[in-house]
Amino acid sequence: MSRTFDAPRWGLSAVMAGLIALLISALMAVCLTPRADAAFTTGKCAGSDIVGRGASFARDAHNVFINNFQPIYCAGTPALAGVTYEALGSGAGLLSMKVRETGGPRFGMSDDPPTSDEIAQMNAGTGNEPASSDVNAADNGKIHVIPAAVGAVAPLVNFPDNCDVNLLPAGAKTAEQDLDNDTVPDDVIRVRFSKAQFENIWAKSSAADEWDEVFPELAADADCDKPITRVVRFDHSGTSYAFKDYLNTIDGAEGWLTTYSSASSAKTREWPAATFGDRDDCGDKDGIAEASDPDGPGSPGLAGDTDNLTSGCSNGNGSLVAKLVATDGSVGYSDISTARSNSPSLAVTPEANDNDTYWTQVQNGSDTFTEPTSSPNGFRTDGPKGANCLVTEYENVPTTPFGDWSKVTGVTSDVGFGICTLTYGLVFDDNSDVWGSSAVEEAKARTVKDYWENIVSAPAQSALFPNDYAPLPANILKVAKEDIALIDWQKGEGGGGEEEKPQPKPEDPKVVTPPPVVTPPSNAFSLTKKAISSKTGKATISLKLPGPGRVVMTGKAKNGKKTINVGKVTLNAAKAGTFNLTLTPSGAAKQVLKQKGSLKVTLSIVFTPTGGSAKSSNSAVTLKLK
Repeated sequence: MSRTFDAPRWGLSAVMAGLIALLISALMAVCLTPRADAAFTTGKCAGSDIVGRGASFARDAHNVFINNFQPIYCAGTPALAGVTYEALGSGAGLLSMKVRETGGPRFGMSDDPPTSDEIAQMNAGTGNEPASSDVNAADNGKIHVIPAAVGAVAPLVNFPDNCDVNLLPAGAKTAEQDLDNDTVPDDVIRVRFSKAQFENIWAKSSAADEWDEVFPELAADADCDKPITRVVRFDHSGTSYAFKDYLNTIDGAEGWLTTYSSASSAKTREWPAATFGDRDDCGDKDGIAEASDPDGPGSPGLAGDTDNLTSGCSNGNGSLVAKLVATDGSVGYSDISTARSNSPSLAVTPEANDNDTYWTQVQNGSDTFTEPTSSPNGFRTDGPKGANCLVTEYENVPTTPFGDWSKVTGVTSDVGFGICTLTYGLVFDDNSDVWGSSAVEEAKARTVKDYWENIVSAPAQSALFPNDYAPLPANILKVAKEDIALIDWQKGEGGGGEEEKPQPKPEDPKVVTPPPVVTPPSNAFSLTKKAISSKTGKATISLKLPGPGRVVMTGKAKNGKKTINVGKVTLNAAKAGTFNLTLTPSGAAKQVLKQKGSLKVTLSIVFTPTGGSAKSSNSAVTLKLK
């Protein structure tokens, strides 16, 4: 030893005895530290069926998770358990964990992250009453709020029938071209709103009651002189919360997250200048208010309504979408997966030039107009799926389990779509504390543990994007996995310890590291050369591509007031390199060339890298023909 003890009071033997005692205490502490592995006696995937309940936003995400559960996560195991998800809304998901329902849901879902008061209610099992009213401590638990997936809340539009969309100013509309190889113009023109216009509509500003008030240019068409009807969720909704979170970034003084959200007795069901009460149209529909008619936000959505607001008559985004499709001149919101699957007329067919019901763009944190889908044509039935949330930057993200997710937001991100949000699972730390220690409950708890490990697995997360969601960012996925690792059975009897914190060594093979951040393939292409042939009238455009992908080049030209489709070229590149695309003039274009000798053509070039998002560029070339 390099140091000596001076122990005048105790002597060397006393010092050694003390050191031995300390060593024994330390060893006992190590031995008594609760195990980090699960205390379940039921094996992996050998549990019993369970039900989850909550956010309709997460409905199709759970379809992904359930399809991954038995055949992939449980591969090689008994795989006896099944999972059913009831998409009844975030309000129902929160309530399902606030009560102790025998045989009821064993996990909840919400896109509206719970406040500290709501967490206390879930832990105490007092329903919507304050946690301080708890009279039964025997069923108290500890809830985890666990991110499961990312989704986009898309603004929906049912543009007024017969209103001429071409009257809109250039900055208020966007047009995408189809990807087929015909020469018929079949673009879908969609309206889009600036942040100020959008917030004014939803706040029911007196200057934004009608379509031709928001866009004065529409006043030239009498069919545009129609009220803008706001279509909202019937129930308390995390989708509404995320939507209002976005509106709050535009005008925080309106009270979007207070008066019309958490501070309201009706939570997110309240809206500016909206009625709330008996909905005859949701009951007997006889024009007389019945006691059985449900209370809901807004009027039926008929001509003459003064609040310009209505809703469907049942919970979920699907009810909202159906009401919007049936309400001319309306605006609304939904996750893109529900919007696409619940109404074919929202995911539009490109062959119909008169599409007036669709989802559209919003401005993100940098005021850039962005699409809900990663592809600009993702709103179409033949367009690629995938939420445009892969690069979204989230604020106030917790870094440890049991963190506060109520302040997390993705609607201020300068990149990606403007309204990206997380959807959260509500899972108890130890179900034996909440529902008892029976073998029946252990079997259910085992499935809860397995199913949530499945949710954050690489195969399940990677399957989200092709189904109109996005996977969790790496930093959020890491915290979610740490939360799930803590979930155990009968932890008070040696299973895991309620305050257990994961402390794996870096070399421990059991450590589950988050998957590497997947960098989307580059879509940065460049136009390197243009060549024209006056002998054939053709033009050859050289493009430098960063990797494999698909290129669609479309040419259009003006002949007087008439627009001519000059031609379209499609290229499927197998690797990076420089490629030539030859534009052959259509019959109509060649006729003009023969008459005039030249034709100025506007080129629209869209490159979609394999597995990535599309990027477009415009250029021009003058065709010549001798």
